[in-house]
Amino acid sequence: QTKLPENEISSQINIKIVPEQIRADFRADMQELEKCFISGCYRSAIMLCGRLLEIALHRKYYEITGNDILEKNPGIGLGKIIAKLNEKNIKFEPGLTQQIHLINQLRISSVHKQKDAFYPTKQQTHAMILYTIDVLEKLFRKS
Repeated sequence: QTKLPENEISSQINIKIVPEQIRADFRADMQELEKCFISGCYRSAIMLCGRLLEIALHRKYYEITGNDILEKNPGIGLGKIIAKLNEKNIKFEPGLTQQIHLINQLRISSVHKQKDAFYPTKQQTHAMILYTIDVLEKLFRKS
């Protein structure tokens, strides 16, 4: 079982694998994520996991196409970015898109008004953080 010490979330990802252009945003979000998790602000932590994935997928799309997808589609969601990457013949490891979709679904449940409010547990939030770190490492790992 992977142990994630509460005060070491931001050190769980090797920040050097993140493209320099988005590294400052990543570092700030990881530190904020750590603060939220330690403080028990689990919905906020999950929202930040979604934000980290948005930043990463937008960057990945830019690296592959040279186009800033946010210019033409400012509100594009994670699922649509993945679809656009698939159109460019970018293949994801098995299970990776499911991880992204799960994180995104929990982010949506945390952000948007629902009939039944969603309050993730510490364990759910911990799992989402580990999933997020795993996705980020796989997106930016050099082959």
